Amino acid sequence: MEKLVDVFLTFPSSQNLSDQELNKQAATLISTLNKTPASTLASNSNGTDLLTILNPTANSLVYLYVLIARLDLGGRNALEATWKNAVLFLENFDSRQIRNAPDMFRRLFEAFYAHAPLIAVRPIKKAIIRYNPSRFSFMHTSFLRLCLMTKCYRDAAAVLDIDLVEFPYVKNKPGETENMSNSRKEVTYQDLLCYFLYGGMIYMGLKEWRRAADLLTYVVACPGNACSLIQVEAYKKYILVGLLLDGKPLPMPKVTSAAAVRAYKALTKPYDAFAQAFKSGSTEMFRTEAALLSDVFRQDGNTGLAVQCMDVFRRMQIVALRDTYVTLSIEEISKKNLEVVGRGGDAGGKEETEGVVLGMIERDEIRASLSQSEPDYKLSQTTVHFHNNPLSELRNLRALDSQISRTISLTKQVKAMDRKLGLSKEYIQWTNRLAKMAGGGSSLLSMGDPDAMDFDYGGGWADDEPEETIMQDFDDEI
Repeated sequence: MEKLVDVFLTFPSSQNLSDQELNKQAATLISTLNKTPASTLASNSNGTDLLTILNPTANSLVYLYVLIARLDLGGRNALEATWKNAVLFLENFDSRQIRNAPDMFRRLFEAFYAHAPLIAVRPIKKAIIRYNPSRFSFMHTSFLRLCLMTKCYRDAAAVLDIDLVEFPYVKNKPGETENMSNSRKEVTYQDLLCYFLYGGMIYMGLKEWRRAADLLTYVVACPGNACSLIQVEAYKKYILVGLLLDGKPLPMPKVTSAAAVRAYKALTKPYDAFAQAFKSGSTEMFRTEAALLSDVFRQDGNTGLAVQCMDVFRRMQIVALRDTYVTLSIEEISKKNLEVVGRGGDAGGKEETEGVVLGMIERDEIRASLSQSEPDYKLSQTTVHFHNNPLSELRNLRALDSQISRTISLTKQVKAMDRKLGLSKEYIQWTNRLAKMAGGGSSLLSMGDPDAMDFDYGGGWADDEPEETIMQDFDDEI
């Protein structure tokens, strides 16, 4: 065992090795590790725990194999005994070493993920960021599902805010069938759809409706000859998020396939009716439609979103009063019966209406002020004074600055990916074939100028809403 430990500690020979040299040494070490029995890897060296000798960063590959050996021998009890070591490893491993043993790393991740979901969130988040956060992996979808289960939305947002620019690709080997290649795939089509659906749900919980709408768009518009139930579920939320974001249904993405559009229209008719009633501005019509569809929302797990749409409808109707009135008492607003949710109690009463208006003023949803007719609150009548001066420009300037920063970041990522693809073996072979078909000439004319193939990508993200109470029915979504 002592000789093996000496071998383990000599890898890598230097911390400054190139990727090629590191991979070569890793292949030799992995061959040795695979030949070593699990009982040997799980044993102590001279009475000392091997994991205390190894460094999770410098000796990541060996550390991983030792953890897996203990799991193989001891199962759940072994994971409980080595939990702190597993956490230390996930937060400090060397990603260059671990990429040489993806199957072993996945085994550790899945065991860790299933053991204690709540306390596994932070270590897994750090592991994704260390591994390669801009490349979609098997960890991404599982992590978002875990965050939805545990309601750790801010931790999920830290990963979602990192743009994905790479996706795993498995090329069929000669003579290999599609089923054989599928068994080697790191992720599936469904994993990708679920990732963006869960991401949209995370941003719904954070009240960041623009971000939620963008992620749901990826699911709704995902190409294919048929429409999956995941996409139908995303489209239902897409309609409700549009009402919360703009007060009207969002348009169907232009790149959505005809088959998907037909499926959406056929399977989401109740949601379309709800959206049209919302758009009509008729309180009575919207209240009736909401009551009729309450069971539908409950079955789909979208009651939380629907209730928030009802709250937004009421606030939009209060904003519309500004076009007719300069001043209006709280009592007169409450008499208009704009409450749709039907909570009972004082919902729609004077005190509750005053609280709604005050909240709108604080969130800059409306420019207005409140005044009291008497010093004694119980005897006083509260009046709303609507102002015509524009909303504060500070929030708009901050949103613009955020959008510009994000656009610059995306442009840099696109340039980096463009250079990487331009130097890939597949691209060079393709350009050579084009040159031969054209009768000669240089196939790499554009490679001399690193910016020759740059794209000018615009766009960004809209302003974020403040975080509020999380929707109660998220548990039914996962």
